[in-house]
Amino acid sequence: MNNLVKSGIVEDYPPLLDKKGSYTAQFEHEVTVSTTTTTLGEPKGATMDNFMNMTKEAGHTPEIHGLIDLHAVYNDAMDGQLILAPINVQEPGKRILDSGTADGTWLRGVGSSLSARRRYFGSDIEAELFPARLDGITYFQQSFQEPWPAELKNSFDLVHVRGSLAGSSPKRPVKVIRHLASLPKPGGWIQLMEMNAFSPPSNGPAMTDFARMASEAWTGIGVGDFANANQLKPMLEEAGLQNVADRRVVVELGKKAKPELRAQSINGVSAPVKPISAVARDLGTSFSREQLDGLQGRVRAGGWS
Repeated sequence: MNNLVKSGIVEDYPPLLDKKGSYTAQFEHEVTVSTTTTTLGEPKGATMDNFMNMTKEAGHTPEIHGLIDLHAVYNDAMDGQLILAPINVQEPGKRILDSGTADGTWLRGVGSSLSARRRYFGSDIEAELFPARLDGITYFQQSFQEPWPAELKNSFDLVHVRGSLAGSSPKRPVKVIRHLASLPKPGGWIQLMEMNAFSPPSNGPAMTDFARMASEAWTGIGVGDFANANQLKPMLEEAGLQNVADRRVVVELGKKAKPELRAQSINGVSAPVKPISAVARDLGTSFSREQLDGLQGRVRAGGWS
């Protein structure tokens, strides 16, 4: 283990307790071997591919753990109301799609809160993220950048996407949203949820730097503020959707989080720091290599307000 730490493959953590006779709990939750290189004139889409490759090399385990932890924090911030669209979710037979579903965490959360029978569908470009246990969810591989199969169009009561629109690089997410707009049935809804990295609330130095680094990375891959919460409403209206509304949810992280959610919030938000930093390193930002290398550790250490 010491050799792995010295080689930079595994990160070491100080003991949680250090009094004589106490026990230490340690969980190594990220092993990354990166083959990412910087190429002069590299297409912006290829840079986002490097982000996907980095999570693949880690076996997707840190990504899944981070998504599960963030889901718990989001769910608490939204008072358990995962569906904000004004649909009668207790009515039987509703068809709900989660695009970019990963392991289906959001769908399972919705299913656990509802009693009526309905059909759940989860799509993702990475089929290896799908869980072995289906729990009544139909999973299928699909990139939201591509047109959806004809049999799925005009068939869903709710289409949900969370934290995925940066994957529309190198184009603006408008094309993705237009594809999504073909899926709801008449009277159906689309619900998008994205991080506000371009005008975040005031925070500690580490989280402020993370938000600034993410905004520079999204700008560098060509999606910029358009993959951000600030532009979701006009993009939905541009795609021809009606009754568009937005809601800002403040998610408490780190020291601000509830004690029982503090560790999950830190792991959830810090898990993507390293692959996003790799994107920023490829593109060139205002951050030095040393600053990018140390950012994840700073976020995990709790340099937040």
